[in-house]
Formats: sequence, C-alpha cells, structure tokens
Amino acid sequence: MRTKEFKIGLIALAAGLTLYFGFSYLKGSDFMNKEISYYVVYDNVDGLTKSNPVIINGLTVGKVKNIQLRQDFNNQVVVELAINSEIILGDSTIAELSNADLLGSKAIRLKIGPIVDPLESNDTLKASMDRGLTEYLDNVQPITDNLNVTIRRINEILLGLQGSGEKITNTISELEITLKGINEVLNENKQGFALAINSTNEVLINVNNKINKLDPIFKKAGSVMDSLNNLDLSGTLIDIQDLMKELKQTITAINQGQGTMGQLIMNDSLYINLNQLLLDLDKLTLHFNQYPKDFLKPLGRENKKMKGLQP
Repeated sequence: MRTKEFKIGLIALAAGLTLYFGFSYLKGSDFMNKEISYYVVYDNVDGLTKSNPVIINGLTVGKVKNIQLRQDFNNQVVVELAINSEIILGDSTIAELSNADLLGSKAIRLKIGPIVDPLESNDTLKASMDRGLTEYLDNVQPITDNLNVTIRRINEILLGLQGSGEKITNTISELEITLKGINEVLNENKQGFALAINSTNEVLINVNNKINKLDPIFKKAGSVMDSLNNLDLSGTLIDIQDLMKELKQTITAINQGQGTMGQLIMNDSLYINLNQLLLDLDKLTLHFNQYPKDFLKPLGRENKKMKGLQP
C-alpha cells in the first residue's frame, strides 16, 4: 500500500516539476545556460512586461526579469534584464525599447558598440526608446492633413463649376461665329491682301538691292579699319611721349640758364660781350677799309700801336 502511495507521490512530483520547468521554458528561461542580470532605467516602458525578449541582431539572448517603479527617482522605471552569461556587453551598449512586431509587442534590442570596458553583473545599461510606428504615423500626419485640405479645395472648385457647362458651350458657339466672320472678311479681301503682300515683297527686294550696293563701301571701310589696326599706334605714341619729355627737359634747361642757348637767353653779360665784339669787328673793318697800308705794309707802323681807332 505504501509502495503505491510512494509511486503516486513520485509521479505527482515529477509532473509538477515538469509543469514548472516547462512553463518557465515557455516564458524564456533556459536552465542549461547561466544568466547575468543587468539594469536599465526608463522614463516610460510603454507597455513592457516581464518575460518580453531581449534581442541582439534578431536573436533572443535573454528576457525581462523584473520591472519596478521607483518613485524616489522621479517615478522612473527600473527594468532588470536576465541575459545569457556568454554574451559580453560593454559600457557603450544601448538597451533600446522598441516594438517586436506590428501588434505592439515590446522587446528590448541591444545595440552593442565597441567593447572597451566590459560590464559586470548588475551594471546599468544606457537606455533609449524607438518610437517605431508611432514616429512614422506622426510624420505621415501632416501629409494626411494637407491631402485632406487639397481634396476639400478640389470639391469646392467642382461645386463652383456646376452650371458652367452651358456658359462654356455658349462661349464656344460665339467663338465659332467670330471665326466664321473672320474667314468671310479674309475671303472678301483676298485680292487686297495679295496686293499688299506683293508690295511688301517689292519693298523688301529694293531694300536688299540697296544693302548690296552698300557692301563695297562697308568692305572699303573694313580695309581702312584693318590698316589702322595694323599701324603701330602704340609705338608711335610712345615715341611722341619720349620726344615731348626731351623737349620739356631742353626748355627747362634753357630756362635754368644751362648751355649756350640758356646763357644767351638768361645771361645779359654774354649778350653785351657779343655786342661789343661785333662793334669792335665793325670798327676794325672800317679801319682796314680806310687805312689798308696799316695792315699790308711789311712792318706796319713803326713801333706804334693803333689806338683810338675811329671809323
């Protein structure tokens, strides 16, 4: 009897353990691997619950172990993560709270950066939130509003066009009548238009002939311009400028009394001496004309000097 009770108890215990471990396994617990706890602090967990997965590059490496509201820390939420001990996290790792699927299930995605300083058990990870579909809807909302406004305006335009069909038809009819009148006028004045066109052609021909006669003149003018272009005008101007500079320097030197010309103009003594020389030469010529013997005799006047020559 006791043997049967023992067997029943053993079976019940085994069933209980199987149920417990099976339920824990379904919740994400892996009894074969050891887990390390890390913490993340969020301002808002946005519906995150225990046993939500912790994911790295699409692979589940842990789960949310516990969630606690800390009113002593400005009502922030502390989330405890149980992560496989084989996963090494660094101080640059970011725990991003995001949507796991389109139904709104939450998950924490780990973004592992360069592992310079590995974290220890119970260290705190950096927190961030991925708005996901909410952010997308927020970005789409202005476009939707603008589209609604555009549709409303199109409806207003279509309502305003109601009853305009008859006006458009009347306008087209009046336009057809006007075109018919223009055609009739053109047909009646066809000959006059032809004469006017012929006269215009004759005028254009005469103008063309006049222009052809002007072509030789334009060609000669072009050759003259080419000749002027070929002249070394710049060199000539430079020579003229040099000549003017030299002439200016000469005039300046004369005004300053430099050279013979300057002495003649600026110095009276030279003029007086030259005038006296000319007078003496004139007296000598007159004396020679009156008394040639004084110059032609072999000895001239004996031991006498000619003094006081008078003309």
